[in-house]
Formats: sequence, structure tokens, C-alpha cells
Amino acid sequence: MAGGINPTVNAGLNNKKTGLDVYRRVNNSRYVVVGISGIVVVMSVFTYLMWGIANRIDTMTQTIVAMGTDLHTMTEVQKVMVQDIGAMSTNIASIQTSVQGMDAQLLTVSRNMAIMTGSTVGMNANVARMSHDVGRSTSMFSSPMNYFWNMGQ
Repeated sequence: MAGGINPTVNAGLNNKKTGLDVYRRVNNSRYVVVGISGIVVVMSVFTYLMWGIANRIDTMTQTIVAMGTDLHTMTEVQKVMVQDIGAMSTNIASIQTSVQGMDAQLLTVSRNMAIMTGSTVGMNANVARMSHDVGRSTSMFSSPMNYFWNMGQ
């Protein structure tokens, strides 16, 4: 070999690998096949991992799209609910007015009940007097002389 390193001279002296021996080992077909196979295996694992990540991202994207649709539907339902709540508010205001009217009417009934109670007490007293008078009348018809003897009572 002209100008290069002689492998036979260096091989016996100190058993050091020279640049040419390393070059021959790297270019050996077994090392090339093992190296490329390693690269293929590493790239296959990397590709499988990237496929798994992409699959998860696709699932997340579909979930987010479904959530967007659901949120849109919720928004539409809330718009209808706002109108319904407005109508309910109006109805509650009319109910409140009706309840206030009922309250005034119950107050009138309460006052009238007190008057009716007083009238009933008066009627009761009048019925007691009438009962007493009927008793006296009966006593008068049954024994007229007894009536005259008890006139002051």
C-alpha cells in the first residue's frame, strides 16, 4: 500500500486496531445488516408510538367535536328556557296579584266572621229568651194560677 498504513506490520506489534481494520469491520455486510436492522426496529417502534399518539389525538378530537355539538345544543335549549322563564315570571306576577286579591278577600271574610259570631251570640241570647218565654207560656197554659203566682220571675 503506497502511502497508507500496512496492516500486516501493525497487526503483530501491539494488537491495536487501526483505522483500516475499523473501516473493514464497519463495511462488513454483517455489521451493515445489523445496523440497518436496528435502525428499522427503532423506527418501527417510533412509528408505532406515533401511531398510538395520533390515534389518541383522533379520539380526543372526536370527543371535543361531540362536546362542541352538545354545547351548541345546550345553548339552543337555554335560549328557549330564557323565553319560558320570562313567561313564568309574567305568570308568577299575575299569581302574586291574585294572591294579594285573595288576601284582601280573606281579610274581609275574617272581619265578617267576627260580625257573624257576634250576630250568632245575639241570636243565641234571643233563642234563650224565646225558650224561656215558651216555657212560661207552656206553664201558663198548663196551670194558669201558677203563672200568676210567679209573674215576677
